[in-house]
Amino acid sequence: MIAILGGGVAGVSTARSLALRGARDVVVFDPRQPGQGSTGAALGGFRTQHGSAINVALSLASREYFAQRADRVGFQPVGYLYVAETPAAAGELAARAQVQRELGLPIEHPSPKALVPFLETGDLLGANYCALDGVYLPPLVLGCYVEEARSAGAELRYGQVAAPVELERADAVVVAAGAWSAEAGRQLGVELAVTPLERAIFQIGPFDWLPPRVPVTLEAGSGYHFRERDGRLLLTGPGDQHAYDHFLAWLERRAPRAAVPDFERHWTGNYEMTADHHPLVGETERPGVWACCGFSGHGVMHSPAVGESLAAMILGETPPVDISALSPLRTEPLVDRTQL
Repeated sequence: MIAILGGGVAGVSTARSLALRGARDVVVFDPRQPGQGSTGAALGGFRTQHGSAINVALSLASREYFAQRADRVGFQPVGYLYVAETPAAAGELAARAQVQRELGLPIEHPSPKALVPFLETGDLLGANYCALDGVYLPPLVLGCYVEEARSAGAELRYGQVAAPVELERADAVVVAAGAWSAEAGRQLGVELAVTPLERAIFQIGPFDWLPPRVPVTLEAGSGYHFRERDGRLLLTGPGDQHAYDHFLAWLERRAPRAAVPDFERHWTGNYEMTADHHPLVGETERPGVWACCGFSGHGVMHSPAVGESLAAMILGETPPVDISALSPLRTEPLVDRTQL
């Protein structure tokens, strides 16, 4: 048996890929129901605009999965628009663009107001945009994985914890428990340096004036950003994740037409953070125990490529993407300047 601990996108995508590659007796365990972990709370952004070769490669390798299932997962290639409100942020965007073009991304520098007409742009000093980026609905992505994994022969046991005897008898165990991976690892005798970071989303609207195909819009210096969904804006960013006032203050400055005094809905989830903001993917110090966790906000967008590549490694095959740099045994931190 190959036991996978965690029924979010990381675990189920791996189960799907294992089953499609011919593995039998692949079982996913999760004490919660589908979508009750971090996947269900995610913003739903997909971007290629990363600052490390491995992250760009994972996004490019994953994109086809979402594009081929656009109607099923709500994928819309609306792009990501980064705007710079300070000289430092403008310099950072210019440096990113150079790196990203070298990695094959079609980075553009459009007029922000042409893409987001309700944006206040008088103080902006630069912008990066990539049309490959977009949005989807994470619960629908998970739903696709669940359906495809089961069709391929994997067994998904939601609402069930793996018994110790089952884990001892397993040929391989994959820890894909998101923000709870450190605890799951300790129970297996391995150290997984993953810590939870609470992140909130404030939903505002609906707005009948919102134009179609609004790109995900991020203020590079501050970190505040939004996406459109169903005629509403979903806001996330830094600071107190339970206080709306600083989000409202940012809207009053950057998108005053959307600066409504009350939010429609608020929810929180957990990023599964690692020290260098890159996931732990690969075999741990204990042979037969594998990690697939610590995605630091990138779990949904990279799940197709990571699941396929990790499945190949577990089965002793060549992975489609070389993810050896993500080994949980790495001793040097990885760097992605978009995470700074």
